[in-house]
Formats: sequence, structure tokens, C-alpha cells
Amino acid sequence: MKPDDKFVSIPSALIPYCEMDIEDSRILIYSGDYSLKNGDELVILTGDIYYALQYEYHLDFQGIGTSLPSIWQLTETPTELLIPNGMKGECIITESKTRNGVNSYHGLIQSLFPEQKACSIWHWSYVNMQSFYGSFVRHNKGVGSNRLSFLCKDGTRIIIENLNAENKDQQLTRITHRCELTPSDGRLLNHNDAQKYIKAFTHFISFVVGKYHSPILVNGQDIEGFSSFYHRVYYDKSRIGVNSWLPYPYDRDVESLWPTFEAIWNGEDEDKADILSTAVHWYLEANIGSGKMEGAYIMAITGLEMMWNVILNKEEQTAGETLQNLLKKMNHNPSFDAESLIRTRNQLTHYDSRNRKKYQKITQEQKLQSLDNALNILELTILYWLGYQGRYADRICESKWRGASTKRVPWALASEGTPTESTIGKS
Repeated sequence: MKPDDKFVSIPSALIPYCEMDIEDSRILIYSGDYSLKNGDELVILTGDIYYALQYEYHLDFQGIGTSLPSIWQLTETPTELLIPNGMKGECIITESKTRNGVNSYHGLIQSLFPEQKACSIWHWSYVNMQSFYGSFVRHNKGVGSNRLSFLCKDGTRIIIENLNAENKDQQLTRITHRCELTPSDGRLLNHNDAQKYIKAFTHFISFVVGKYHSPILVNGQDIEGFSSFYHRVYYDKSRIGVNSWLPYPYDRDVESLWPTFEAIWNGEDEDKADILSTAVHWYLEANIGSGKMEGAYIMAITGLEMMWNVILNKEEQTAGETLQNLLKKMNHNPSFDAESLIRTRNQLTHYDSRNRKKYQKITQEQKLQSLDNALNILELTILYWLGYQGRYADRICESKWRGASTKRVPWALASEGTPTESTIGKS
């Protein structure tokens, strides 16, 4: 058997139309011989390598083989792991046992990378992303309704497929979407080249759904049909429940945002790319509640301050006046008290006993309302800067029917001469 034949690098979850049947289940990605190397010492094991989808996305290995040199089990230095077909990575041995003369080992693989190979197609998956066009899939039962296509500025195409996999327990992990990247004009991409597109698309998806997602099970197929599997440890933040601007039911307007997002993210204008990545960072950190309520609020206002400086060219006014001008420019409710958001931020960051006493008098409900207002303005400010003209979900909407929150962005309504119905600042 050739070494290439021994490495099965396409995980079963990515073979067409195969899904994770059980949440938090492990995925077998390799079975056979592999080696552990430390210095000049080499030990051959026979066993399995699994992808584990738990709080950290990681690779586990288990195998049997010859006895390890005792020095290996005393050092904290990662051990090199070698798999046929040029795969290699770093691992840590977490458990070793000897029973009836058989040595068995378990461990954690921290990273796994092959030789740089040029590939004609790339795949990866996302977990716990049920909210992303799930309603569209359920309401459109036709062939291909579970797939969306996103075209990059250079013609490279990304297809995302919703597997329509629902978690019975939201605290568990399940693959819900998989992606396919096809370079334009038959080009071949190595991992570093493909990562440019995967990273941009992952941040785009994270901005749309309002929380961080990580690409997992990334693998590329070369022209000879062999695959290259890449892995590094990610911390899973996908279980966090959040609101976002993603319209419900899903609206195809969302897809119109991708060309501008990708052109800026991967564009030659480093300043614009930095603005976008920083704004998305502040928005996501605030939206998932980093630093609890106070920390999230400060991050949201920080993101807003950066965006109003970009959009209004650093007008020489107070922060409250500048924010009010930004709302006016976006055709928002002119009666909203922008100064109140700044006042609350100052009470948190400009410490003195008077400010602390004022802040302590604010009720929990008022704090939540202020945070929602700040997040609502921030996500819409980013959309405004990106030139989005479609629909969004207004997180301040008071209707109990989820679909009632979906409306056109206020600046698009203004261009049509339609009165706005912004709910920002409603009590």
C-alpha cells in the first residue's frame, strides 16, 4: 500500500451529504500507522486520529506501539507527530498505559499541517450556526435552496451549504454548515493563499450572525485527488446566544454585502482593511458580552467612536454632538438622546465617587437598554459605511413577533423618500 493511500484526510462530515448525527461527536479523520518523534527518537504507533468538537476544536490521537522513552513523559516540550503523505504537527501525550504487554497512548494534537500543496478546491465547515439562512432553507424546499453562492472580486467562488442540522441542546456542538472554495480560471491555491479567502468569509459570517465562528476541518484537494488537512486549536464561542442584525426570515439582501466586505478586507487599501477588521472586532466582542455588561458597553462605544471619526472626519464637537450628527446622517430618529450613551460611558471610564454614585443609580433594565442601543447603532454604522441598502433586524423592536423587527436600513428609506420608523432610543 502506498503511503498516500494510508492517509484518509477528508473527514466523513465533509463527504457530500454526510452530517454529524450526534452533537459533540468525534469525527475520525485518520486510521493507520503514524509516528511520534522527539529529538532523534522515533516511535511508531497504530491507531486513530479524531477531530473533537467540544469547547476547543482539537485533534485527539490514540494508538498502541512500542514503549516510549521515559524522558518523553517527563518533558513539557511538544512531541512531533508524523503521518504518511507529508502530514506533521505537534502533540502532547496526555495518557500512557501498559496492560498485558501492550502499550497504549492518548494525546492532544495542537496543530497539524501538510506540505504546502497547490489545490484546485478547498472545503471547511462551521458549527452551531443554525440562524444563518435556516429559515430560508425551511421555507424554500427546492433543489439547491440550502446553498448560497458568494463571488469574490477576482472571480473565486465560495459556496456555503446549510445542512439543516438543529441542536437539541444548544450547549452542545454540531456541524451546521460546510463551505467550498473554487479558485477562478482554474488556478491552484496553497493553504496560505486559500486562507486569505477563508479568513475574510469567516469574519463576514461572524459579523452577520453577531458572534465569532471558526473554520474547522479545513482541507484542500490537489489535482491528483489527494487531500491536505489543516488544523489548529480554536476556542469555541459559537455556543453563546446573541442577537444580531441578520434579518428574519433570511433575506437575500445579506448576500449583496459580501463583494464590498471582501474587496475591503482583501484590498490594497490597508487603512480601510484595518477600519473594517477593527470595527468588526469591537462589535463582536461587545455583542458576545466580553467583560460582562460594563465591558461590552465600553467596547460598543469605542467602536462607535472609531466609526464616527471615520465617517464624519473627526468633527470638532463633543462626543454626544458627534454621535447625534452621525445618527442624523444615517436618517435615524432625531429625538434620540445620543448624549445619554456618552454620559453612561463616561460614568464608567472617568472614575470618581460622583460618577460611580450616578452609575449605581441606573437600573439593570436601563443598562441593558443602553447596551442594546449602542450595539444597534454600531452594527448599523458599520453597515452604513459598507454601503448596505438592504434589510436588517432591529434589535430594539418591541414586537413579540420576530419577523416584525426586519426592515430596510433607514438611509435607504430616506433615499426613497419614505419616512423612517427607527426604534433607537425607545423606552
